[in-house]
Amino acid sequence: MKTLGKVLVSTLLVLLTIATPGNAALPPAQVFVVSGSDINIVSRESKIPVSVQNNYDRQVKVRVHTSSPDPAVSAEKFVTLTIPANSRKDALIPISILSGGEYKLNVWLTTFTDIRIGQTVSMKLTVNPDIEVVIIVVFGSIIAILLGLGVLRMTRRSKSEVAE
Repeated sequence: MKTLGKVLVSTLLVLLTIATPGNAALPPAQVFVVSGSDINIVSRESKIPVSVQNNYDRQVKVRVHTSSPDPAVSAEKFVTLTIPANSRKDALIPISILSGGEYKLNVWLTTFTDIRIGQTVSMKLTVNPDIEVVIIVVFGSIIAILLGLGVLRMTRRSKSEVAE
């Protein structure tokens, strides 16, 4: 009886290791985040475009999740997106950034029942929020100089016309 139990246990173990090999790969996801280029941001609040591809023959509704390991970046937890069949659509993720620098944003997809789909994609964000103020000051200064030169020219012209 003991040998029969040992044979059954060893047979069961062999069947389990054959049925579920450790290196079995899952099929690639048909809905996934398309990795893109680096994103440059010139303000403290913005919407980041995240492209999602749907290779199914029907529309799919997913949640696009984001997180950042850096506390200076705060992004919305998730955005719901409906992607038409065999197409790509962008989700606009609202984010806010406390200071300039280079940051990493992790993006992944889930279903409405929080089942993860595909791989997590990392996006590189280069943030320079102070350049917005510099650009406004430079353009304002150029406009002020041009207006000043125009007024100066008009006053000289009117004085020369009066003198004649």
